[in-house]
Amino acid sequence: MRVVSFFLLGVLCCSAMNPLETRLDRQMRFWQKRLGLEQWNLAVRVVRQSAIDPNVWGTAEWDPFTKNATINVLDPRDYNLHGGELKLDMECTIVHELVHIQVSPLDTKDEVVREEIVNKIMTALMNRACPN
Repeated sequence: MRVVSFFLLGVLCCSAMNPLETRLDRQMRFWQKRLGLEQWNLAVRVVRQSAIDPNVWGTAEWDPFTKNATINVLDPRDYNLHGGELKLDMECTIVHELVHIQVSPLDTKDEVVREEIVNKIMTALMNRACPN
């Protein structure tokens, strides 16, 4: 019995999210609901710049058939912002990537046009411009 209790305690300890991940997950769930993406199984991860394109602050990978998606947000250690601007930009990244998922059925092959559309929708949702 002690072994089982110890094992469960270890699993709970190791699987707990840190405060940043908790905040980002809470923000993602808020925007997931606001965008009507409740049927999606979403996860958010904090990643280092080396794990994503050097010119972006986040990415999303999704499967429209299983409705599973992971949003990657740039680690604060690799950011060019601090404090409130950093927090706002990380939330903007989450919204930006959720909008990509939302509009993916209408996706265009023109990357510039796609980014312009996603950024306009994200800015309208956030009701403000984002730092990056």
